[in-house]
Amino acid sequence: MKRLIYNFLCVLPGVFLLGTSCANDDVNQVEEKEQFLVGVNGSEILFEDEEFLEIPLTIGFVTKEDSQVILEVSSIGNLEYGVDYTTIPDGSSGTITLDIPAGSTEATIQLFPIIVQDNITTPDRVINLSINQVSGGLILSSTSGIYQVTIKDQDFNLDAFAFTSFEEPRAGDINNYAAQDGVEQVNVVDADGNVLNSVDYVSTGEELGFDTSYVPGEEGGEDSGLFFGVTNVTNEPDEYNIGFFADGAQAYITSDADGIAEIVFDEIKIPSAYNVLKVKFSVYFVESSWESSDEFDIFWRTDDGDELIKSFRSNADELMTDQPDGTGNVLVDEWATFFADVTNVTDGRLVIQIGTNSGSEIAFIDDILIGGKITN
Repeated sequence: MKRLIYNFLCVLPGVFLLGTSCANDDVNQVEEKEQFLVGVNGSEILFEDEEFLEIPLTIGFVTKEDSQVILEVSSIGNLEYGVDYTTIPDGSSGTITLDIPAGSTEATIQLFPIIVQDNITTPDRVINLSINQVSGGLILSSTSGIYQVTIKDQDFNLDAFAFTSFEEPRAGDINNYAAQDGVEQVNVVDADGNVLNSVDYVSTGEELGFDTSYVPGEEGGEDSGLFFGVTNVTNEPDEYNIGFFADGAQAYITSDADGIAEIVFDEIKIPSAYNVLKVKFSVYFVESSWESSDEFDIFWRTDDGDELIKSFRSNADELMTDQPDGTGNVLVDEWATFFADVTNVTDGRLVIQIGTNSGSEIAFIDDILIGGKITN
């Protein structure tokens, strides 16, 4: 699908007035000469699965002579012409030349993104365009600057149905939770009156609500003084120091489930027209001795059952990876963002199951978005 960006290049008429006087003082003769100021400023996001971005240079007046605009093309990051994008007119040399014949009122640049075919989320790729030369009745505006196009991975091109970055639930006065033997947390205040991390949340209409409990038959033991629930603590001395959350000032922390705990989010209604459904989320695994028996799984739960959409397991070095057999990319002390595909595109709930058995096996969950799109 193409998109039109009408504020990319602006061309303003500059009118130069030459005054002359006649013998009759009541009559003045004015000669007008028009020139056109051309400039470029702004920014736009282009997803790699969009057809192209059409960028018109609108003059507004009919040009009296052939004109030309030359734009310089530069990039930020690992970006290559012909691999990540192409343009019309051609920009492979590092410049784009727009020829504007006399009698025209506009000229157009087309930018075509190229889909990077891989199984990971491609980082943003940034193209900067700036005018460095004009001719034929055009003059460069003193306010002309840079227009920036950011090409994003196609995974980001989603209509959002629901989200949470755990900003609304209350984080604890202390970074703690308490669970009774075989029962989910029922008390939110400890014996000293401290509010504990929220492990349940009723949505007020913005962020997703959720409920944390044990999987039946996999109940944990009695625990206290461990990390679980919504936290605002990025640095817990002698335990972890993650520096920042993926989004905002809070995230959901997990540690010793002593069984299998699950976070069940509110049900999401998926419009029937959508045929693509994805779950975006960010995770952070603190370096620890992650055992092969430790479980960290993401499901899409519907009336048809649970669909496993992402699974994390440790490798032989007891480091967590992004694959269920432990052969994937190692995830140690850094945020990682994933887009999990859901094949059963129907109403459902996001479910996260945590089966860890050590207080040092600490993980964070943040920046969750459930979205979809309609493809032909």
